[in-house]
Amino acid sequence: MAELRAEIDRLDGEIFDLFAERMRYIRRAADIKREANIPADVPERVDEVIFNARTHAAERGLDPDLYGTFWERLVRAAIAVEKSLLGR
Repeated sequence: MAELRAEIDRLDGEIFDLFAERMRYIRRAADIKREANIPADVPERVDEVIFNARTHAAERGLDPDLYGTFWERLVRAAIAVEKSLLGR
């Protein structure tokens, strides 16, 4: 059991590394949006990202409702960061 838990912990660390990488892209997107005068919240893109998350989950045998909800919260948090960076 200890080895299994260690592998889960290792994967969790890798997942958080990917979240940190994702957030770096979010910050870069805010820079581009500022220059192009694009708002932080683009509803069509939000819908697309959440739809993609649900699809990816289903394709992997995961609960699309759970991961769709999780991804919606993740996207809302990213939008809040963008708004902060954009000063809006």
